[in-house]
Amino acid sequence: MVGSVVFKLVLTLVLFTVQVLCVKKPAEILIGRLIHWIHDRLQHHSVARYGYPVELHKVTTQDDYILSLVRIPGKSDKPPVLMVHGLLSSSIDWTVQGPDKSIAFIAADEGYDVWMGNVRGNTFSKEHKTFSSRDKEFWQFSFHEIGLYDLPAMVDYIRSNTSSDTVHYVGHSQGGTVFLVMASMRPDYNRKFASVHLMAPAAYIYHATSPAVDFASRIDELEMFAKLTRSYEIGGRGPGSSVDLVYVGHKTGLVPTSLVLTNIWYLVGVHDSINRTVLGEILANTPAGCSVYQLLHYGQNYLAKSFQMYDYGPVRNIERYGTKIPPEYPLHNVTAPIMLYYSAGDNFVPPEDVEELADQLPNVVHKHLIGLRKWNHIDYLFDVCFIRHQVL
Repeated sequence: MVGSVVFKLVLTLVLFTVQVLCVKKPAEILIGRLIHWIHDRLQHHSVARYGYPVELHKVTTQDDYILSLVRIPGKSDKPPVLMVHGLLSSSIDWTVQGPDKSIAFIAADEGYDVWMGNVRGNTFSKEHKTFSSRDKEFWQFSFHEIGLYDLPAMVDYIRSNTSSDTVHYVGHSQGGTVFLVMASMRPDYNRKFASVHLMAPAAYIYHATSPAVDFASRIDELEMFAKLTRSYEIGGRGPGSSVDLVYVGHKTGLVPTSLVLTNIWYLVGVHDSINRTVLGEILANTPAGCSVYQLLHYGQNYLAKSFQMYDYGPVRNIERYGTKIPPEYPLHNVTAPIMLYYSAGDNFVPPEDVEELADQLPNVVHKHLIGLRKWNHIDYLFDVCFIRHQVL
């Protein structure tokens, strides 16, 4: 087994070397290919280490982003399940808790064909047919484009590679946002879902109390800083990454666990639910990066007290939308059967905002309010015992 792995690694490096001898920037391409290879191995290992079968798939969107899908093949005739992560997250967050506690493994144990998406710009989906992730053009997207292009590409790919016409959907936070964008703007996709489970869907967020929303009053400064520094990625991994420094510091003992948890709790609310034995693995992959424009879009919606399209300013809004103010997403088009899960202790997506969302949707078939005052925004991923009984 070890010999086989070594052989494959040597063969891979030889192939890389042969390929880069014929290009102008061999070091750059070699590093890029090695990074993609490492990321693929990370995704594969996050599932295979627990004895589950795993497949990695590449999906190209209508606007040429290349996304990564992780699959745990099903064992029955049940429809496939697509799971889509939240802001600054990735597919690994669905499996990091291991069997019996991770949503992806619970669904796989029930016989479902599990697919985990990685949206554009996160660690595992940083490829494009034309642009490099170092290019400004690569990062010119918000959650709007993810809903408009990424989700449809994933759904179409899953349907064409399985025997099922419909898909179950599970989305956390931004995973709920982008579903609502897709289902409202491309309503033909509603019929392709057997059920839709949205956990803390970040649509209306103007009752949010997390200190993280303080940036909303400074979104102009944030955009200006991004343009001046030509740095459009937030929370990314790799050389020079501040979050990687935190991870290494924690791994070596220089950054104590208590300090890490204190900072997490400051943002999401105190709930000592994270298993200390997996905290290192969580930090190894989360945050997974996003575009600054995703944050700006959420900040705009928070200030506008609305779930609306991206605000480009009055002049560009007229050119794009025909109005000075961006239009709201037409939620009346969302006819798929929606199930909402939300918490009294969520300071990012409070109950009041989810209730307003429910009032706007025409086909909410179930609402589940978690009454625990300490159940916070990330407990859906890292303290998920309720999922076995409530979802799927």
